Amino acid sequence: MRSLRSNKTVRQFVKFAIVGASSTFLDWGLHVVLYKGFHGALAQPVRLWWLEHFPSVASNPEFDGAFTTFKAISFLAATINGFIFNRLWTFRIKEKAEQTRQFFKFLAVTGTGLVINTLIASQIHKPHGGSLNYILSLGIATFITMFWNFAGHKLWTFRAKADAGNV
Repeated sequence: MRSLRSNKTVRQFVKFAIVGASSTFLDWGLHVVLYKGFHGALAQPVRLWWLEHFPSVASNPEFDGAFTTFKAISFLAATINGFIFNRLWTFRIKEKAEQTRQFFKFLAVTGTGLVINTLIASQIHKPHGGSLNYILSLGIATFITMFWNFAGHKLWTFRAKADAGNV
């Protein structure tokens, strides 16, 4: 057990998971507010927008444009949270010199994660699938995306310069 705690990658993964939990809380909480809040009043205009602009996609009874749109928005809000806390706490990067470059790398990795997350969640979610289907769609997508994001951020976004020659 002691060797696990002294392993830098394990410590970083645990911190990444804690930051991820806070980001997931933000992601899911915002999604619930946007999608289900106000008795679904925000969802219907978004569904109508999809139907007007993409009728062949939006007319599919298995597709919910509001779910997908709000999933992308909530994931992006969680991404900003994740960047700030992972940079400062998980990977302990204090200097400002690399901040802009790292932010764009973070967006590239997390943007790919956004596509993975949204596609998985949207494929699992069924508009009339009930609460369990809703939670499973968010949970499975988040779980799978977590591994993509950790690997990308550890190996590319926040890779220490000393480690750069070793990877």
